[in-house]
Amino acid sequence: MSDSKNSPQGQSFFKRITRQRGWGKPVGTVSVVVGLLLAFRTNHAYDRYYEGRKLFGSLCTLARNTARIIWVDVEERTKRDHEDKETYIKLLLAFVIATKHHLRLEFGTNYKDFEGLLPRGYQRTKFEGNAGQENTDLGSGSMEDPNHPDNIANNPETADPDVTIHPSEATESTHLLQKPQHPVSYIKDTFRSLVGNHRDSYDIDVSWGTADPQMSLPMEIVFHLGTYFDQVGREKKLELAYRLYVALDQLIDILGNLERISNTPIPAAYRIHLKQAVTLYVWVLPFTLVDILGWFTIPVIFIISFILFGVEAIGSEIEDPFGFDKNDLPLDEYCKDLEAEIKYLCRYLPTGQSELHH
Repeated sequence: MSDSKNSPQGQSFFKRITRQRGWGKPVGTVSVVVGLLLAFRTNHAYDRYYEGRKLFGSLCTLARNTARIIWVDVEERTKRDHEDKETYIKLLLAFVIATKHHLRLEFGTNYKDFEGLLPRGYQRTKFEGNAGQENTDLGSGSMEDPNHPDNIANNPETADPDVTIHPSEATESTHLLQKPQHPVSYIKDTFRSLVGNHRDSYDIDVSWGTADPQMSLPMEIVFHLGTYFDQVGREKKLELAYRLYVALDQLIDILGNLERISNTPIPAAYRIHLKQAVTLYVWVLPFTLVDILGWFTIPVIFIISFILFGVEAIGSEIEDPFGFDKNDLPLDEYCKDLEAEIKYLCRYLPTGQSELHH
């Protein structure tokens, strides 16, 4: 039995369908609609890509300028002051790198590009109050807290089996006990001294405990930078402190704008409908061309499909510019360039207290 499609009746029906006049009018109207949908999709995706590039570029520029202000304008009375300047300039660079990881939903500090930037012994901080952390029943820094470093060192269930802690080293080396997913939370002595003197003014309780790994590391770094800038202000350098605080506000603002791009994808309904519309259009289009082109309709439809689906794929590819794909922004390269500039600044350029400035 011959296939109905190859039968004279089937061929006659197919010819009647393809040779019906009027196909071009509705398909032509749909062509305009599909074109507008694709144009909006691609333009919106490119706007996100370009805005992401501008914002991250502004972030790097602001970090350079703030590092220059700290290096040149902050006074040095002791060697410790000079070391603090280097520490917080590196912490400023760590903010940019932490922003990169934050946009990629990579949490924690166990990344190679943080090496040498975070202060020795720096861990994630647990905040009680408005920082989104769960409060503990124990007081701040209580020795009864099972998450306290001294108790972790003596607890066989929480201690790292690969690390041996002697009693005399339990206090000094507890930072070695951190686990990649849940690091022991405490602040470096320099940070603690700054916060401890002004806890009442900030109404922040910094306690021992395990920080939520999904909390914003850039915002924690901003907190530590803020304590340093506050110290500069207490030294009667009000104009300098104001400039630093303005820069800090701008860092937070840029971070929020980058998060807006990263956390606001194209609505799924729009993406699904666009793909369905393009697919339906490609299916119907041959009926308007076969009577004119004959067998050449096949390669023509193939080329048209390649172009339309390619444009749609471009929009999907670049709408999130902070990933690892080749078409995403090279954030790693931007951070490496900034790191090279910051390290050159600290190593070779004179500070404001250098004899070259007197």
